[in-house]
Amino acid sequence: MRMDEIGWHHIHDAAFHNIRPEGAGDWLLLLIKSPCRVDGEVFPAGTMILYTSEHSQDYGADGTQYIDDWMHFEPDADERKLLEKLQIPLNTPVMLKNSNVLSKLLREINFEFYSAHHFRQEVVNLQFRMLLFQIAEQIVPPHEDISARLQWIHESIYRKPFDKFSAVRFAAELSVTPEQFEAAYQAQFGIAFAEDIHRSILGYGKKRMKEAGLTDEEAAQICGYSDTAEFLRDLAKYYPE
Repeated sequence: MRMDEIGWHHIHDAAFHNIRPEGAGDWLLLLIKSPCRVDGEVFPAGTMILYTSEHSQDYGADGTQYIDDWMHFEPDADERKLLEKLQIPLNTPVMLKNSNVLSKLLREINFEFYSAHHFRQEVVNLQFRMLLFQIAEQIVPPHEDISARLQWIHESIYRKPFDKFSAVRFAAELSVTPEQFEAAYQAQFGIAFAEDIHRSILGYGKKRMKEAGLTDEEAAQICGYSDTAEFLRDLAKYYPE
């Protein structure tokens, strides 16, 4: 493995935004330690992305301080085979069971790489293989209990009702199919995923009517309705007085 650069617990300001349309030219392991926007969508702390050298990158802060660990490198042929054997997803955000395990190991790799130790490259190579095994161990597997993550998704919908949420995105993150994700969401909250997004938007409209004194027509417009009567019917359905 050729190590190019590594950083541990880097703190960026709320304006941080990294865009590489043609990739970084080498591989990038990104361990997200605070809410982060990736390709315009928000992912929580504890998410990892392993970018290949030519894959486009677009990630950054979500309006607040952003923290990550990262490593630029080039795997050799044997390490690529190991990546394939361990079925580690590439170029897509994945949720980790315990990201602290990986962060601690990246910290050790960071210290070793920048040390003056005689065998530092050999040690880093061994640590990198350990890292790959730990990544495979920490990735949330299919069909594992995802109730905590579903709760975070549910709360995110109501915090930011107009964000771009999709069942396909969350299903990929949880290593399940979109159908499995939607079934799990329905079972946990008693409402379909898309319907819950609609309900959150209506809740925002109701809140603005109360706090800002918006008229029925104004609230309908900000909620995406062209028909005020339809808006009021839906509002009464989901938020009866």
